[in-house]
Amino acid sequence: MTRFIAGQAAGHIQTPSRHAVTAPYPTSAPPSQRLVSLDALRGFAMFWIMGGREFAIAVVQCVYPSQADAFVTQVTHPHWEGFVAWDMIMPVFLFVVGTAMPFALGKRTVQSGSLAPTYWRIIRRVALLWILGMIAQGSLLRYQLQGLELFSNALQAIAVGYLVTALALLHLRLAGQIVLFAALVLSYAALLMFVPFANHPAGTLEQTVNLPRYVDELLLGSFRRDHDFTWIVTSLGFSATVILGAMAGHLLKGRLAVGRKLLCLVGLGLACIAAGWVWSYWLPLNRHLWTSSMILWTGGWSFLLLALFYAVIDVGGIKRWSFFFVVIGANALLAYVFDHVFDRTLSDTLVANLANQWPAPYNELLMSVGEVGLLWLVLWYLYRNRAFLRA
Repeated sequence: MTRFIAGQAAGHIQTPSRHAVTAPYPTSAPPSQRLVSLDALRGFAMFWIMGGREFAIAVVQCVYPSQADAFVTQVTHPHWEGFVAWDMIMPVFLFVVGTAMPFALGKRTVQSGSLAPTYWRIIRRVALLWILGMIAQGSLLRYQLQGLELFSNALQAIAVGYLVTALALLHLRLAGQIVLFAALVLSYAALLMFVPFANHPAGTLEQTVNLPRYVDELLLGSFRRDHDFTWIVTSLGFSATVILGAMAGHLLKGRLAVGRKLLCLVGLGLACIAAGWVWSYWLPLNRHLWTSSMILWTGGWSFLLLALFYAVIDVGGIKRWSFFFVVIGANALLAYVFDHVFDRTLSDTLVANLANQWPAPYNELLMSVGEVGLLWLVLWYLYRNRAFLRA
């Protein structure tokens, strides 16, 4: 199921064949143009996971030690409710997955002339993401039922969101996709706020007592990790985030002038941020529960980040600085699994002895450079040979 293929790593704007299959979303677009910004933004998010966080902390500790505590706060998840910059990583991943989907699904449907190959690719991709998620954080490689976690990873959240969004793109027109997004956000909020459970009143959103956690414990049983994150009911929110990203993809794929595309991205971003902020007074921002207010809040910031990357890279043509992130983003799936399976094994083996000869925080800086650099070199080799992990 897992394979490396040679080819482009990100979405393209394609001009469809006159024999194209009619799809419920527009398949016509301007001439072929590589959207480097998608890979760059995906790679930017992945960079922080594969050691960028530790690198940035070490740099701040070396250069601006008086600001280190404030910076660490911004790259450390809140205990329960609230929001910091570090909470954007997973939402950006889901959002960018959705952004690329109108390009990829439209292209494959046009090329194949049938939906059947597209359905098969969707099934394969969902299965691959699910299995890799269990490898990364589900203890699958222990080959023991005890400790196995069926649903506990960001890749599986992406898999659910990808499945729902793919079916929406294939079978609903743009208006229907917007209605589906609203239905997911509102229905999830209604479940959290108005449905009682297990002798607890509706609206109970405590760290160990809430409806999504109750459903996870009920359905997953011993195959659930004992932590604050929730998954099954929360999949409504994951799907909404991916669909929101698909709205950005429709916009970028369309025939609007570049300036209007950027204006729309910024406008949608600001509108989502405002709506999420207002809603948070009734339904708090909570990454663990992926609350509806957080979907809008993080979706808004994702729109703005995408607008920035698109404006600088694809519109402004200032691309050289982004190559480092593009290499990561082109094989982000492999980078994610590699980082979780091997953690700091390579850097500990090759750099630790050298780093230990330096005082803190310079030793941590060297270790983080080794961690990021070694994995980046592997990804660069694959990128250079046009080898990308695909479903």
